[in-house]
Amino acid sequence: MKMTHERSKDDIFLEKVILFLVIVVGAVLVFNQYQYAKLSSNIFLNSISFLLILVLIGLVVWLFLKSQKSPISENLENLKNFQSKEKHEHKEHHAEHIVHEKVKKIPLTFHEKLSWGFVAFIAVLILFNQFQISQVSAVAFGTSSPVGNFMKSASSAPLKLVGSGKGGVVIGPQINPDGRTTKLVEWSTISETPAPKNTGNPTQDAIATVVPIGTPFYVLEGPGAEKLKGASFDDPLTSQKVWASLLGSRRFGTANAIQLTPEEEQRWQRLTSVFTCDFCCGGPNSVTTINRCGCAHSYAWQGMAKFFIKYYPDYTDEQILGEMTKWKGLWYPQGMIQDYLVYTGQQPATILTHGGSVGIRQQFLQQAPNTQQQTHASATPLSDLPSMVGGC
Repeated sequence: MKMTHERSKDDIFLEKVILFLVIVVGAVLVFNQYQYAKLSSNIFLNSISFLLILVLIGLVVWLFLKSQKSPISENLENLKNFQSKEKHEHKEHHAEHIVHEKVKKIPLTFHEKLSWGFVAFIAVLILFNQFQISQVSAVAFGTSSPVGNFMKSASSAPLKLVGSGKGGVVIGPQINPDGRTTKLVEWSTISETPAPKNTGNPTQDAIATVVPIGTPFYVLEGPGAEKLKGASFDDPLTSQKVWASLLGSRRFGTANAIQLTPEEEQRWQRLTSVFTCDFCCGGPNSVTTINRCGCAHSYAWQGMAKFFIKYYPDYTDEQILGEMTKWKGLWYPQGMIQDYLVYTGQQPATILTHGGSVGIRQQFLQQAPNTQQQTHASATPLSDLPSMVGGC
């Protein structure tokens, strides 16, 4: 009898421990879902997750209220009564064996069935939460989820995580085949670009990602470095003049100009005819390329293209255009940060009004009016940022 009483107390304690662990696991799942909701614009999955979590909370409360009398204790009490009735017919050393045999024959009570169902429900919720994590991971590493295509019809574009911190990646416009509008793409750069950070402040994270700092290696040393004295990401105005001087013009002089061979000139013309001056020229339906723009920034980019073609010819056209796009973030911080927030799903494409931006709207807004991207970060206003740095 004493042993049965002690086991009953142990089972009651174990039941309370299980309830506590269920509550802890539920709290972790709630926190994970909150973090996922900040990263995903998938309304369908978020709604299901929060519904499951509400059911979980309701079950925890109900189970807590019903657990005042332990169902395990009730079963053991029945066994104790049964053992008392049979103790005169059996020997004492067979009592424990009989108890175990009878336990096997006792059917599960309602509370026991509920407990098993509760455990199964927690397992389903954990699997669903893991599925959501895999969705975010697939987006972060550029792979596709096995169920991604199925869920795509019920969700909007997920958040994109850009760059690895190794190869150098920036976000910027690229001219469309129509020659009038643009789209946002990931450009590989020549100088290393750190991976984006997530500090909880979307605008500050975007500034840290889009606006470069420091001095790139090709300014400090290497072929042609003597022509770039004074250039630095930390001094946009001086840098603009230095780069523009490489073009050779009455406006910025010819003393520091770079002379290209006919073959190099062909490549230069090709690059300058597709690189866009988005923020001071043209309109949403008509972007201007730098070979048709007279602003100081276009002079600087044209000189920059000359420099890389002359001194770093092994870099691809895309890498040269990517490095030019990186400097665009320095000279047009407001517009480039808006582009970044749109590309990463933190602002709607409708906020864009710069040159060629109609193409970007078409890129990110789906046909159905109620299914367009709805992920809006609580970003601080960009009005404090300069729309342009340097003369036009």
